[in-house]
Amino acid sequence: MSLPNLLSLNFLVPFVAAKNDFSRAIRGLRGMQRRLLLVGHKVAAGGIALNTLTTVTTEADAIAQFGEGSMLVAMWRQAKANADLGLPIDCFAIAPGVSAVAATSTIAITPPGNVVMSGEVMMYVGGERVSVGVTTNDTANTVATKLINAINANVKLPVTAAATVNLYECQLTCRWGGPTGNDIDLRTAYYLDDRLPNGLTVTVPAMSGGAVVPDVTPLISAMNLYRATEIVCPFTDSANMIVLENEFAARWLANNMQDGTVINAIRGTEAANTTWLSTRNSPHVHTITTTKDCTSPWETAAMAGAAIESQAAIDPAMPATGVKLSGYKGPSQGNHWIIDQLNNMLVAGGSPLQIAADYTGTLLRMVTNYKKTTAGAADRSMAELAWIKTMSYYRWFHVTEFQTKYQGFKLAQYITDPIPGQKIMTKQLGEEIMIGLYKLFMDVGLCQNMDYYRKTLVVEVDGPNGKLKVQDEPVIVTQHYQTEISSYVVAGQV
Repeated sequence: MSLPNLLSLNFLVPFVAAKNDFSRAIRGLRGMQRRLLLVGHKVAAGGIALNTLTTVTTEADAIAQFGEGSMLVAMWRQAKANADLGLPIDCFAIAPGVSAVAATSTIAITPPGNVVMSGEVMMYVGGERVSVGVTTNDTANTVATKLINAINANVKLPVTAAATVNLYECQLTCRWGGPTGNDIDLRTAYYLDDRLPNGLTVTVPAMSGGAVVPDVTPLISAMNLYRATEIVCPFTDSANMIVLENEFAARWLANNMQDGTVINAIRGTEAANTTWLSTRNSPHVHTITTTKDCTSPWETAAMAGAAIESQAAIDPAMPATGVKLSGYKGPSQGNHWIIDQLNNMLVAGGSPLQIAADYTGTLLRMVTNYKKTTAGAADRSMAELAWIKTMSYYRWFHVTEFQTKYQGFKLAQYITDPIPGQKIMTKQLGEEIMIGLYKLFMDVGLCQNMDYYRKTLVVEVDGPNGKLKVQDEPVIVTQHYQTEISSYVVAGQV
């Protein structure tokens, strides 16, 4: 055996040299660092500068940096409620579009005379309930005033309220500009026992008028040398979607490997959602598709993103099925899609939710926006989010394994076995490493079929260029979504 020298053979002074090498200290699987990134708007009260990446761990910090009532604080709260221990949450405050217009809605209380019955007037703003008590001494004008005061007293709401020239009206204005404000749900009744006093009518038009989309380009610049494995971005217009899709396609390339996935949420009819999905085809984006729910889409996406990445940190191959979204307020009874519509969403590249009898929502099946090749052929090879998460971890683990344990090796093209004690990479050693890693992945249920893997594994040494080249075909474990049972019934004596 010829062990490597720690000191130069020309160093003759009596000396004792000892070296500690931790490259082999960790055996078995390692946890890939995961981060959740929330992209959204702040309000003026938020102290952090725009276009700044920051890690937010406490609610107090979120409020201080982005301002109460902002999109980002709401997203952070919902993400934190659905995140497992140890998942870092980063935030990026992006500016509304130039001269962005805030969405509004003008609520009217009628009739103008006194309320004929005492009771409660409630409003749901983005799923948050605001209510006021009314008596027969109140007129439509005083009810409107009470409602304005109650809404403004709830600083968590994404809107502010103000009177108009018609004192029986209450005008709501989104706290930030842009079209996202149009998606703030407004309604007077949600649960079956919500009842307005008899004779009192509250007319609630949908939020509208929000205009001018922001530009996500500063986010791309800020993400240089930064990796988040799940990014929640609420801006679903075509211009911003193309920027994100192109960025994450580049991050998945072999010369970058800072891969991650983007999650968003859209709300609309089946036709509206499938039309939007028909224009998208990225395997790096997954979209929650909802209809007639209370929760704002950016909050829904933050919930789902935190839940999905928390599960992937434990096991990237586990299907995100049956995972409850804490805080989600889905469509009321009878207003959700039927099973054929759920299927249409999945086929179109969207991920609808399963809605329970109490209006809560759970993840049904997570698919990506990918549906076809660049030539237009139907293709589901990158449609399952769990496959994308599995291969992201598979690549990261193999890359870091060689980076931590096999740097500083020599390379031998014609030595069949490594010389004991020498750091020499050979074809045989490369094969042993890859098969050993595959065994680890099999042991934890991420890969299967060792015989096939061995047969298809190709390892070559390119000595002149200092390269070890590997081509493998991992057989990944897939997900159980359906069960088929055929029962051939036999009645009577056999």
